[in-house]
Amino acid sequence: MKRFLPSGIMLFAGVLGIATAATHTNQDITKVRRKFDIRETVLRRFFKEKHCPAQDYAEVFLAESDAHHLDWRLLPSLAFVESGGGRTSKGNNLFGWANGKQTFNSISDAVHTVAATLASGRAYRGKDTEAKLATYNKHAEYPASVLAVMRQISPNPQVAAAD
Repeated sequence: MKRFLPSGIMLFAGVLGIATAATHTNQDITKVRRKFDIRETVLRRFFKEKHCPAQDYAEVFLAESDAHHLDWRLLPSLAFVESGGGRTSKGNNLFGWANGKQTFNSISDAVHTVAATLASGRAYRGKDTEAKLATYNKHAEYPASVLAVMRQISPNPQVAAAD
């Protein structure tokens, strides 16, 4: 019986420790819960209605747009115009980057690379959205087609995150 008692106490202490850890885990989850961002819902809905695989990356588009101070509709619109939102992309290149010849390790990598370049690349730095688009693709109608998709996603660029 002496052998059982110490192992029983250890077992009880282990169960108690698991319960305590689970309680702390639940509390931590509520602390790091992110805000609801209506832009993500709007973007997912747009991609879903257009049957675009890019809908799974709405959060990535928004995070990179915000991190690089770009209009949140720009990157998804470029992806839509260039590859149908991922329907015709190859090598994770949703953006037709480098005339469609560039491959990326992941779609997230592609979104990051294009966002960073549009924000601070030598050819794009200091330009407004329309000028960036004219640099991105030299065809005269290109900026207007991307801007039209941006308005389809949301006519208002100032859609805000909600608490």
